[in-house]
Amino acid sequence: MTSQMKIGELAKQTGLSIRTLHYYDQVGLLSPSQRTKAGHRLYSERDIIRLQQIVSLRQLGFTLSEIRDCLDSPDYALPQVIDLHLARLREQMALSRTLVQRLSAIATDLKTTKSVAVENLMEAMETISMSEQYFTPQQQAVLADRFQEHQTEWQEMLSLARSEMTQGSDLKGIKVKALADYWQGIMKSLICGDEQIYESFAKIYQQEGAAAASWGTMDEATFDYILKAIAFSSLAEDIELHISAKNYTPEAINVITLGQEIARQLNLGVFGTEAMLLGLLAEGTSPAANALSAAAVTFDDAQRHIVALLGARPEPPVDIPTPPSLPFAPRVKRVLELARETVNVLGQTYVAPEHLLVGMLEETEEVELAGHLAGLAARVLREKFGINLDRLMQQLKAS
Repeated sequence: MTSQMKIGELAKQTGLSIRTLHYYDQVGLLSPSQRTKAGHRLYSERDIIRLQQIVSLRQLGFTLSEIRDCLDSPDYALPQVIDLHLARLREQMALSRTLVQRLSAIATDLKTTKSVAVENLMEAMETISMSEQYFTPQQQAVLADRFQEHQTEWQEMLSLARSEMTQGSDLKGIKVKALADYWQGIMKSLICGDEQIYESFAKIYQQEGAAAASWGTMDEATFDYILKAIAFSSLAEDIELHISAKNYTPEAINVITLGQEIARQLNLGVFGTEAMLLGLLAEGTSPAANALSAAAVTFDDAQRHIVALLGARPEPPVDIPTPPSLPFAPRVKRVLELARETVNVLGQTYVAPEHLLVGMLEETEEVELAGHLAGLAARVLREKFGINLDRLMQQLKAS
């Protein structure tokens, strides 16, 4: 094992998701000891030992707040952890005995009156029958596997949401923002870009409510709290990513403006990495544009390839007002974050087009290390123009 590991390498070797490691960092449970000059997390052997303890305690059933208290306590000792776990197991055993008693009572009722027990069982089966109305058998099987895969994360997220809600935590606070990001990440893992599953989720929620949409695992109050957290998180991101002359060069602002116009012309609906690439090429005067031009990347060829990959795009609804600017896709938000991190590391003030291009390449490296597909811009640069993205990034950083 190397003395330091990037987050993608650590996630791959431990089986944890990058999203989980990001969340541990955001809530102060596991913060990397160092970062690269570009701002990437680097985990030391000491960090990895702490992560191993976190994973072990999670397997014992501890909440994240309990784990933090244990690891940060000077009196932390394994025997105390075991005693605490034993106490929890006894509580669970007591609950199991209560459940056995109630099920036994239901069984007795079924043998006699048959009515009361059936009513109780119908309540338990209600969520299952609802799901069958909205999801095909194939979708149910897929979702069952995905729920099983992310069960620990899901239960942890619900526990955190209810805890923050009970404590009345500030919806604008960093913990609630991290919670919103965590929930969205899990939902994306469940849907996995499947439009039909997404539509089924939306329909069951609209017609049956949060409990049915979550197979009985989430009540309306918790779901409402998470939606509010997401709303405030989205507003906070817009503020953090606000692009103006105070933090972006005129050339970088022009890249975003041109990308917005091109995305509208192509009916893209969101500002993705493909719009940023076309904006960089359309601006045409920056070091980033010169580097792309030197690699024989042209605006016309790039746009044609993007259109070919995306296919025909539907016209936007005429009865819905057009927003003043297209929303940034999640990948672009990450690109902007990485660009800002690069500027901060370099001790500079303004984000320039070359920082945007470096951010795009770093985002590609980040997601591919996590085992995910690269964004559309990276695919175009590789497939259409045969660009070596690592070499291009090194060239930009050296200039």
